[in-house]
Amino acid sequence: MLKNYLKIAFRTLVHSKTYSVINIAGLALGMAVSVLILIFVMHELSFDKFHANHERIFRLVAKIRIDGNDLQMTGFKREVGPALKRTEPHVKDFVRIKEAYDKVVMKSPATGQLFYEENFLFADPSFFSVFSFTFKEGSSRALDKPFTLVISERAAHKYFGTADPIGKTILYDGKHPMQITGIIENAPSNSTFDLDFITAASTFPQISEQNKALYENEGVFTTYLLLDSEKSARNVENRIGKLSSTTDFFDKDSKYVLDQFSTIHLGNNFEGIGAGRMIPVFAGIALLILFLALFNYMSLTTARSTLRAKEVGVRKVVGAGKKGLVTQFYMESVLVCTIAFLLSFVLVNLLMQPFYNLLGLHIDAAFLLSPPFITFLIVLLVITAIFAGSYPALVLSGFAPLEVLKGRLSGGQSGAAVRKTFMVFQFTVSIALIVCSLVVKYQLTFLQNKELGFYKDQVLAIPITQSLAGNYFPLRNEIRGRAGVNGVSATNSGLFKGYNIWFLKNFTTQKDVGLITMVADKNFVKTLGLKLKVAPQPGTYKNRNYVLLNEAAIKELGIKGDPVGQKLGDKDEIAGIVKNFHYNSPREGIRGLGLYVMSDTTNILKYSNSNGILYARLDPKADIKANVEAIGRIFKKYELDKPFEYYFLDDAFNETFQTEVRMSKMFSLFTGVAIFIACMGLFGLVTFTAETRTREIGIRKVLGASVAGIVTLLSKDFIRLVLLSIVFSLPIAWYFMEKWLEDFSYRIQIPVWIYLTASLAAIIIALITISFQSIKAALMNPVDSLKRE
Repeated sequence: MLKNYLKIAFRTLVHSKTYSVINIAGLALGMAVSVLILIFVMHELSFDKFHANHERIFRLVAKIRIDGNDLQMTGFKREVGPALKRTEPHVKDFVRIKEAYDKVVMKSPATGQLFYEENFLFADPSFFSVFSFTFKEGSSRALDKPFTLVISERAAHKYFGTADPIGKTILYDGKHPMQITGIIENAPSNSTFDLDFITAASTFPQISEQNKALYENEGVFTTYLLLDSEKSARNVENRIGKLSSTTDFFDKDSKYVLDQFSTIHLGNNFEGIGAGRMIPVFAGIALLILFLALFNYMSLTTARSTLRAKEVGVRKVVGAGKKGLVTQFYMESVLVCTIAFLLSFVLVNLLMQPFYNLLGLHIDAAFLLSPPFITFLIVLLVITAIFAGSYPALVLSGFAPLEVLKGRLSGGQSGAAVRKTFMVFQFTVSIALIVCSLVVKYQLTFLQNKELGFYKDQVLAIPITQSLAGNYFPLRNEIRGRAGVNGVSATNSGLFKGYNIWFLKNFTTQKDVGLITMVADKNFVKTLGLKLKVAPQPGTYKNRNYVLLNEAAIKELGIKGDPVGQKLGDKDEIAGIVKNFHYNSPREGIRGLGLYVMSDTTNILKYSNSNGILYARLDPKADIKANVEAIGRIFKKYELDKPFEYYFLDDAFNETFQTEVRMSKMFSLFTGVAIFIACMGLFGLVTFTAETRTREIGIRKVLGASVAGIVTLLSKDFIRLVLLSIVFSLPIAWYFMEKWLEDFSYRIQIPVWIYLTASLAAIIIALITISFQSIKAALMNPVDSLKRE
């Protein structure tokens, strides 16, 4: 019986080639795009769950509220972890982790080549017992001593090729030899820790005097706790609250919470940021696209139901039961879905790498072969087949044989209301996505073209370290003296690269205020073209440090009267006011900024744990490439132990919009796929309508109907449905885009032209789709039409 069902299903597909191609292609494309999106979604949801103890690992976080601003801190003193393990029975282990402040310089022992490395951690030996990283060589006790080093397979190959690295050394920062005691497998792509180098936490204070002071007095370590149970987190939080009132290494004004480690990547923490905000959006769009493809299949299958009505009637007359008919039609759906599923795999393989590039993703092949993902694919196929076959099977098997054989079922009316609903849904989704795509692009363009308040074009940014302090002045002077360089300056932190916060007292209320700070030299304002509202008095601060506040800082600090001459803290004198400028992403509002200007530039590096940045504003008329190469040669004269690395300030600015850029590209992709699927369905329905009205078209032409009149006849009902879709889609798109724009301090007001453009585009696309088949039907010779009937 099953063989017979399959034979009939296959014959039906071959007999109706046009509709089979539309059904299979639509389902394959919908499934392929949905699978690609859901690969991303499942990969994000799987982050850090490969750790055996992921449910029991928690990160300690301190919350504090200052002047209405909520702050989160994850840096704690070194005593915190041991104290909690000693006093709290629910804490089974702890690990303290410190990421390197900046890129570290590692020197290859074989070639002497210098490399900047980002994935560098200081960690306790317990790191490898709390987290599940697999050793290829060595053991979990590989970090028992200072200056021991565990490296990844990737780093081992990079520095040692095929040689065995165990026991060999790599130079940290060009002067600290670290002995390799272990090699671990490369971290999977769904790991928060992208590890290449892990050294003992006890190494940190021995790197420099500054590190030693921080290690002994400041909170620098992120502390992770391994609890006896996931449910113990609340008890441990309460215990920490009590400890904070009796120990000096907890802040009494802070509230302490535990973030489950496996939720951190998704932003399920105090700040509420992370990939988790986009997961529901992408998952929802994946389901919408899959539904579009399924509705296409159901709509076309039921539309053609009248052509199989006599078959159903005859089968029922000769004894076929409803169960057998449902099984047969389900078998046809299973066959179509299986073919589409296999074809979707071909499309997934073709589109996977471009999709990864679009989102900046890297996903291990091992994840795609993991049992959870394979199970997901099987479930997707089963659910798709069941859902796709349900409605057509019920409609087709429900025909009354007497009515069918009398010829009373005709004109394709069975399920017409449902088909119209499906079409309205498809175009509603498509039009809404067009609006969303246009709004995202318009908002992105608005932010990218916003006036920042300083020069960002042709500004070269060069990271500099404390080791360069002694040679900074000759380096600066030689770069500044080069033709094609319009100015040179140095700061302790890069624009658009984050910022430091110092806590001061509000002049009026005496409440604590978190003031964003930047330390710079006296050339900073001129080099970057900042606009001064009140300039420092000439000659007054020739050999003195001073502070420039932006306009927002005057308000936040509650300064009354003339700020010039007043003091910030005990000795920092306010010398002027700089107009507000965007030192961080324009998606955020401009907060108060204190620009601490130092007369001795070499001291700037002492005010930053992440070294500093040298800015060189290049003349756009000069040869930029030659200028950069020349500056690189000058840099190497004074900094032998560091690679020359640079970026342009406008690139750093553009990086702040990567989320929006990717979102814009994704919406464009989603919109294109949705429109294509909707048009395939529309094309199929128009084709079917033209076929079922062949006699009517022939008679109308004999009676003198024009081609335009027939095209209008066939098109008007579909255009009405598109217009109805516009009515439904615009409010939906407006609501979701308004919600999205609320996240921006600077945002557009959605212009009417976006709605008009989306609506007009939908009508034009529908007309083009309809016209092809309508004109073909209208041009048919009426004699041939009537002969066919």
